[in-house]
Amino acid sequence: MTIALTGFMASGKTTFGRAAAALLGRRFADTDHLLQERYGRPAGELFTILGEEAFRRAEEQILSEALASESDLILALGGGTVKSRSNRTLLRERAEVIWLQTSIDIVMSEIGNCDRPLVKGKSREEVEALYEKRKPLYESVADYVFRIETTDYDNVIKELADFIRTIPSL
Repeated sequence: MTIALTGFMASGKTTFGRAAAALLGRRFADTDHLLQERYGRPAGELFTILGEEAFRRAEEQILSEALASESDLILALGGGTVKSRSNRTLLRERAEVIWLQTSIDIVMSEIGNCDRPLVKGKSREEVEALYEKRKPLYESVADYVFRIETTDYDNVIKELADFIRTIPSL
């Protein structure tokens, strides 16, 4: 079964997912990177060029293909992937979903001066409002919650790999 990692931007889905996959001998993919491979531009750029609606449709296609392709996969999702009802349905049907739940403090320390269109130039309060708005969506698809309360990457990677090993259906 595919393991899908969901969570807010800068929660470590790609960083921790890739490293945990390597420890577990599983293949890793990231929907944002798959979008970039298909369209030749980074996901943030595509979001800006296409607009959110068209970007989300492209993201739905990528997710559907990724979930149909392999079962021995750890898949990092874009932070807004869960906004789509279709994506939430696909995730519930075809993946074991782990919500990487982080604090807003960790998110803010990780996004810094990033160029992500949804947070670029936004205040902490605006980012936190988006974070709070998305929490129920992450919760709605999550089979498991993995809390990240430290920026000790090595420890988080080991703990995530150990956590994945405990999932009964794998």
